[in-house]
Amino acid sequence: MIKKIINKYKNAFENLEVTNINNLLNLVDDNVVFEDPFNKIIGKDNLRELFLEMFQKLQQPKFKVLNIFYKQNLAIIKWNFSCKIFRKDICFDGLSEITVNNGKIKKHLDFWDSGKNFYTQVPILGRIFKKIHNI
Repeated sequence: MIKKIINKYKNAFENLEVTNINNLLNLVDDNVVFEDPFNKIIGKDNLRELFLEMFQKLQQPKFKVLNIFYKQNLAIIKWNFSCKIFRKDICFDGLSEITVNNGKIKKHLDFWDSGKNFYTQVPILGRIFKKIHNI
């Protein structure tokens, strides 16, 4: 059961566009918990707003799933994210811990290095983070 749901979720993420966000949202619980280095939100409506904001702030955001590991009602997904921001192409890998309950995504926790993968790309501030990360 979990593999079927996670596969649909994977496909929704890999094909995510502003016009088809509902394909992904139809797979999550009304009270889904989503957390990444920048956000902690609860609820399907708040998740919709987060994705709409992503499409406003980033150009050509794209997710590519690299591997999926399963254990009972939990999936760990290794992914690659790419986009354009500040006229630069950025690309990095991360992990998501996905919890499934009653056929819906209940929790989505993202793990990735915001300093190395994002802040190094920000004009002026990026120089500081590049020194911190020896880039």
